[in-house]
Amino acid sequence: MKRLTVATVFFVSGSAFAGSGVVGNIGDVSAPSGDAAGGWKVQLGVGAINAQTFPGVDDTETNGVPLINVSYNDTFYFEFNKLGAWLWKPENTGFRIGLVATPRKGYDKGDGPNPLLEVDDTALAGIRAKWKSGMFSLNASLLGSSEDDSGGEARLQANYTFIANKTGSLTGFAKVEALSEDAVDYFYYANSDTGDSSTIASLGLLGTYKVAAQWTVMGAVMASSYGDEISDAPGVTEDSGTTALIGLTYTF
Repeated sequence: MKRLTVATVFFVSGSAFAGSGVVGNIGDVSAPSGDAAGGWKVQLGVGAINAQTFPGVDDTETNGVPLINVSYNDTFYFEFNKLGAWLWKPENTGFRIGLVATPRKGYDKGDGPNPLLEVDDTALAGIRAKWKSGMFSLNASLLGSSEDDSGGEARLQANYTFIANKTGSLTGFAKVEALSEDAVDYFYYANSDTGDSSTIASLGLLGTYKVAAQWTVMGAVMASSYGDEISDAPGVTEDSGTTALIGLTYTF
């Protein structure tokens, strides 16, 4: 029987979200209860996510996913599809910086832009920075891949929470993912050295509603547009895609 290790949980929980970003840093708007200065904060649940099998293909699928949002002393965290630690948090600035790791989704034969190619899930790791002021937050990551030839990427995401009260929240987010030349070539051009760097730009909405003292329903929708180097790749049939999530969590 396969052992349930931290790495297993990381990939099972994270790979369904990897590359989608649909949760939109949900920890910012649906933080578990408890003392913000320290201790454990735990939010667990289940959800369903509908998305393209891989960005740029016309097939979609719906998968059940675990929703895991855990932090300790506001320093170490597992945030749905991110595992990391905040290493520097200057007081009264709203700014922090640390290390982060997140899965990057691959695809099976027939599910990706190249129907003859199979690409394994990989891990991305690097530096993450965050700044929060009132209802606005900004997240940035610079990530390298666990596979030498699969390239890295940079991510920038802005969140603004329009509604936040005791019963629920509504947050809009905008995100840009800049994929390196190696990443585009690896996933879309089968390492042919013909790919170039590209971007994925996304806009989305995330809502939460507290149905009981510790139970929260959440839903999100995100629309993404793919850069020319992705949309023009062989086997890519769509230059945009939509991702949707519905879930239920319990806060300890």
